[in-house]
Amino acid sequence: MRAFSLLIVCFLSIPLLGQENFFTLQDGTKLYVEVTGEGQPMLFIPGWTMTHRFFVQQKKHFSKDFQLITYDPRGQGRADKTTYQNNYAQHAADLRELIVEKGWKDIVLVGWSSGCLTIYEYLKAYGSDRMAKLVFIDEPPKWIGDPEKEWVYGTFDGYRSSLKSMLSKPSDPNGIIDWMLNESIDSTARSWMREEILMTPPHVALSLYIDGLACDYNDEVRKLSIPSLFMIRDSWYDYARNWLNTNVPQAKVKAITSHAMFWEQPQAFNEILSSFLQ
Repeated sequence: MRAFSLLIVCFLSIPLLGQENFFTLQDGTKLYVEVTGEGQPMLFIPGWTMTHRFFVQQKKHFSKDFQLITYDPRGQGRADKTTYQNNYAQHAADLRELIVEKGWKDIVLVGWSSGCLTIYEYLKAYGSDRMAKLVFIDEPPKWIGDPEKEWVYGTFDGYRSSLKSMLSKPSDPNGIIDWMLNESIDSTARSWMREEILMTPPHVALSLYIDGLACDYNDEVRKLSIPSLFMIRDSWYDYARNWLNTNVPQAKVKAITSHAMFWEQPQAFNEILSSFLQ
């Protein structure tokens, strides 16, 4: 019942698609953008193959005090799909263009999963210009490496089979959904999530996945100079916290219950985020 209620809220909160919801980049590509509320801008970046709609409960809560911005990056959701430039450096360049054109400053930038890679690429190219605070939701700055020395998802050998599989067929959204949630969901909610994920074409998903495998943003983490919060799921919290405490001791690190706690337990998640913002 709770999941169904969340779904109803989600549908009721979605405006009709119109030109006012799209931002056209200089190369002609259109991003889908929603802006709600007034005040200091807070911008949420969705993860790999995800969309703005996963942040419906944050939009509802934080738009009371912030100008809340959610969007679909190039290649994902309702944004235009391009053949090339489907990588996180381009996502960062697109985000920079959006931010500058809209005149947003003192932004609270929140990245979820691979959305964190967009933040790292932004920092790499533009520094912390226009940023006030950064939030990273459950994503290491490097996907593959030495688990004994680094905070990583694993080794390349561990990813070899999944990468080969993606060359043959698209990833199964059900597997992604089950991985990011702790609690079971009803068929209606699962169908909605599947449809959102499948809006990302296979070639875009593969390109972003390969880019993630090749990433290494350890230096960007060590150079963080503005207030930052890392929200890490329980299953690897101690592992990640130890690495973060060594490499970026000034950052705050908080435990969350799942990769998508903001959707599963929005009230508890919003309280953690609100505490950091205060």
